[in-house]
Amino acid sequence: MIDTSRLQRLSGSLVMSSFMSMALSGVFSLLEFGISWTWLLVWGQSILIALPIAFALDMVFGEKLRRLSGKLADRAANIWP
Repeated sequence: MIDTSRLQRLSGSLVMSSFMSMALSGVFSLLEFGISWTWLLVWGQSILIALPIAFALDMVFGEKLRRLSGKLADRAANIWP
């Protein structure tokens, strides 16, 4: 039987790292090359490099960072009038 919490963590990490690697590599390569065929080529290559790195970082640091952001949000909610 598959552990659903582990599956949720893996799928969440995959979705978040995919989105972030596509968005950030797209923005930064667009700033460098402008809208062109070269940009699309570089963007595609950048995603292939960024995705495994982003996924690994999310798997290593994701839980701690989510916990930290939850604590910060709770603190801000308690302080906010």
